[in-house]
Amino acid sequence: MSMSMSMTSAALAPARVTAKATKARAARALLARASPSSVAGSVVSSFVSSPDRLTTVPLPLSRPPIPRQANASATRRGATARARATDERASLPKEYTYHTPGSVQETDDAVVFAHQTDAEKAKWSDASVHHVGDDSDAPVRVGVVIGEFHNVLMDRMLEDARVAAIAMGATVDEVVWVPGTYEAPLVVERMLENDALDAVCVIGYIEKGSTLHGQEMGATCSLIFKQLELEYNKPVGMGIIGPGATAEQAEGRVAYAGNGMRAAIRMARYMARTV
Repeated sequence: MSMSMSMTSAALAPARVTAKATKARAARALLARASPSSVAGSVVSSFVSSPDRLTTVPLPLSRPPIPRQANASATRRGATARARATDERASLPKEYTYHTPGSVQETDDAVVFAHQTDAEKAKWSDASVHHVGDDSDAPVRVGVVIGEFHNVLMDRMLEDARVAAIAMGATVDEVVWVPGTYEAPLVVERMLENDALDAVCVIGYIEKGSTLHGQEMGATCSLIFKQLELEYNKPVGMGIIGPGATAEQAEGRVAYAGNGMRAAIRMARYMARTV
């Protein structure tokens, strides 16, 4: 009897082990299917099977679900796009005042600076204070280099420069039209080599385009003009609109030509005084 019962127990043992293993697999499968949110804040147990018992081992609390990075990036992109659209709709603030007809260089009214007033003169009694070229009426001969692009606008700017020169008692001895501002430096250098000319004025318009071509051209040419000015010890006036100016902005800046001419003449008289 005892032997029979032992044989029966021995026969049932594998079945009990198989049942326990099946139960453990089912528990693990159920745990794997559980979503993070359903177990957040609760203790998750790992089921461990053994030939004799089924035990549970506590695991750390699960963390709340973290937003997907893609969603966060999309949110940032959307905010940036909205901000950019707002900036484009907003009017640009006026951060500075540029020379236009009626400013210091163009007005016929007497302009008095602080150091010229009775209240301030005493501060400068031991110094020589004067404005470049204003204490001389020496004759100045100017050469003009002007771009052919936007010829209607350039005609107006050339006339503005001519009138400015006459008003200051100077003469325009030579005018050379070039394809564009980028071609101006070579002609400017040739004029500076000419002993018959005391100064050069460059006139042009670098418009706003769909690429950075204008900015590159403007940065290159302005640097070359200044280098030539220092090399030949003769002033080069800059009567160039832009880079990056729209057609509407260019219309309001025709007086840049006269500004560049006046600056060149004043500097030429200063250089004649100091030589």
